[in-house]
Amino acid sequence: MFAVKAVSGQFQQAGSSALYAATASLTDEGKLLIQCVNTAAVLAEVARPDYRFGTVLPGLPVEVQLRSGAIFRPDDASWRWPQQTAGSGMAAALESNRLSILAAVLLSPLLLWWIIVDLMPMLASASVLLVPDHIKQKMGEETFYTLQKTALQPTQLPATQQATVNYHWQMALQKLPLQQKNYQLYMYQSEFFGANAFALPNGTVVITDELVNLLQHNPDAIVAVLLHEIGHVEGQHSVRLVAQSLGATLVIGILFGNPDGVADLLLGSGSVLLQNAFSRDMEREADQFALKQLKTLGKSPTAFADAMSALLSSKETSPESEPALLKYLSTHPATRERIEQARQHQ
Repeated sequence: MFAVKAVSGQFQQAGSSALYAATASLTDEGKLLIQCVNTAAVLAEVARPDYRFGTVLPGLPVEVQLRSGAIFRPDDASWRWPQQTAGSGMAAALESNRLSILAAVLLSPLLLWWIIVDLMPMLASASVLLVPDHIKQKMGEETFYTLQKTALQPTQLPATQQATVNYHWQMALQKLPLQQKNYQLYMYQSEFFGANAFALPNGTVVITDELVNLLQHNPDAIVAVLLHEIGHVEGQHSVRLVAQSLGATLVIGILFGNPDGVADLLLGSGSVLLQNAFSRDMEREADQFALKQLKTLGKSPTAFADAMSALLSSKETSPESEPALLKYLSTHPATRERIEQARQHQ
């Protein structure tokens, strides 16, 4: 006794591209019988669990997949098998429900934003603990080598000026609860970086001649800048930034699939914006580290404000005159904001 009347469709054997006009029927016991239309020959006769139904999707026929790999696909896209699971019906209901579709469209970008902005930074912060020290050392060495070849020139500072900077650097390291052997200070001239300083994951800290000259009458301001760079190393910001950047690129790449070049644009612009957002947060962390350590050294946090004020004055364009997009793309938080926070730090 057949529980389902014969339904016409196409039968395809496993490993073959040939299609046969066929009919499929189900018995009360759940046995599936597939017969050729032209010859009435039995193409397949299987019982549960040697076959399963596909997912119900509006506008698409629900195929039957045999354990052997063969497939029967009904001609009628609206045909539904009586023994299909509730899960398949639920999928169809969701596909047909306009409210569900609208909710998915609205919530998906929010979910993506939460993953990239909140979840990935949290995972990146946890993952840096798993990065071996020799990897950080290698990252720092290779980056430093590249910068020496492309953006840094030998310092032109007088020996006495270099000695003064090194003296204040060493005094700070000796008085702070830091692993002094982990940090090395270098001075370079750099047209590319201008008045600037930066730190690498292995503890290499670079300050440019231009910045030393800018702050030469305020040694505490130089110390404040160097403490800020140490804050980046202590917070493992370089490693976190790499982890977050890779995560952002991976998530966007998976979601958009890069089918026609649109993903390339998203990966390019999206990753830059996201990396800068991460970097702004890290700059604030490094600022707070520097302000705290200045107090430990018995120096005023306003030394950091003095350094930022000098840098601001040296720029031809103030932050307030920058277009909104440029402000967002700026790696560092607004300079005036940082100055105000330093002056208010207790």
